[in-house]
Amino acid sequence: MLLTQLHTIHARHLAALRRSAHTITFYAHAVNQLTQYMTLRGETPDADNVTRATILGYQEWLREERKLKPGGEHAALRGLRATFRWALEEELITRDPTVRMRMPSLPHEQPPAIQPGEVELCLRQAKKSRHPLRDTAILYVLYDTGLRRGELISLRLEDVDLLSGAITVRAANAKTNRTRRVPLGIKSSRAINQYERRERHPAVPHIQELFLTHAGTPMTKDALNFILQSTGERAGLPRSHTAPHAWRRGFAVGLLRNGADLFALQTILGHTTLDMTRKYVRYLPDDIQRIHLRASPADRL
Repeated sequence: MLLTQLHTIHARHLAALRRSAHTITFYAHAVNQLTQYMTLRGETPDADNVTRATILGYQEWLREERKLKPGGEHAALRGLRATFRWALEEELITRDPTVRMRMPSLPHEQPPAIQPGEVELCLRQAKKSRHPLRDTAILYVLYDTGLRRGELISLRLEDVDLLSGAITVRAANAKTNRTRRVPLGIKSSRAINQYERRERHPAVPHIQELFLTHAGTPMTKDALNFILQSTGERAGLPRSHTAPHAWRRGFAVGLLRNGADLFALQTILGHTTLDMTRKYVRYLPDDIQRIHLRASPADRL
């Protein structure tokens, strides 16, 4: 069975389990890269032709030819391993060539989470941009809700309830394919309201997306990336500190630091398991130390 055919069946399985389009695309990318590698070597990209030697050569190709960093290589191999494991369970293949595959070691550095002082610097620069009300509203919403990039640009006017202070993330736009309701603070509500009334000008009346480009069309991922990158550069911050997910991490850390519990954070972020949410605790070693100093059972004897 060709690898592309294998993925087609796998994609139908994932869709039946209500996995998001993003997840399905992730697995497609992993299979497509192996298909490309085998084709370049003159081999038929058939699942039965994939051996341990193929996997070893593919790993070297990812590093040497594709110039992938450990994180990118790890993601490609992770998607491939999951696909072959599933195929073996479904008896679509007779052996799993990834059984003894060694995954690359990932660096232990934590990706940056934007800090309150950095947010303030970005907000100052946003107010000087070509679209100050829009850019200010975007930064407030990102830092106040922890929305993913795709969730933010997919927001429609009807998804934002300024009276009750909440945003609805529709299932079609959520990574977990589940609708959730996210609280919205006063400053974020005010920023959205000002943007809607004074600066939001859709190119045609039927456009319902909340955030628009200069041309009045729905915001795209690339346009959002450019806004965050240029704002961060003007604020003198490294690009990684103002990437879309750095704002999500900053929100999570800030919420925990201000007293929220993991269960509330899990609900707001839309995580399916608490383990996914616990990783943000690693950003708070100093806070945990201070809590221990105040609450140490031994010190209170």
